[in-house]
Amino acid sequence: MNQQPYDVHVIFICQHCGQEIGVVFNTEPVTTISCGSCRQTFTVMRPEIAEEIVMDWENEALFQKIRADKSQSSNTSLMMLIIKVIELLTWRDDGAGQVEAIKMMRQWLIENEGTPILAELMQSSDNPRLHKRNF
Repeated sequence: MNQQPYDVHVIFICQHCGQEIGVVFNTEPVTTISCGSCRQTFTVMRPEIAEEIVMDWENEALFQKIRADKSQSSNTSLMMLIIKVIELLTWRDDGAGQVEAIKMMRQWLIENEGTPILAELMQSSDNPRLHKRNF
C-alpha cells in the first residue's frame, strides 16, 4: 500500500457571495482560506480518502488482534493461577498451603496489573455478610 500523502483538491461555494473557492491539501489536515471576492475566512479540513480509511481500519484490526492475544494470554494465565491455588488450598499441612496460595495470588495480581474480575471477586470475598454460615 502506498504510504505517500495525496494532493486533495476541494472546491466549494462561498456562503456569502457565491464565489467558487478552491483549496489544495498536501499533507496538512486543516487549512484556512479567504474568499477572493468578499474576504470571508473559512477553515477547511482535509477530507478522508478511501486509502487513508483502509489504513485506519488495518491499524484498528492490528490493535484488536493484539488486544485479543493479550486477553487470551491473560485468561490462560488466570486459569493456571486458579489450578495452582486450588492445589495449594487442598494441602493438608496446617494452613501453609493457604499462605502460599495468597502469596501466589498477590504475585499474579502484581504481574498482571490486577484484572477487574479478580478484583471484584476479592472485594466480594471481603464482604463479611457473604461469610455467614449456618451450622
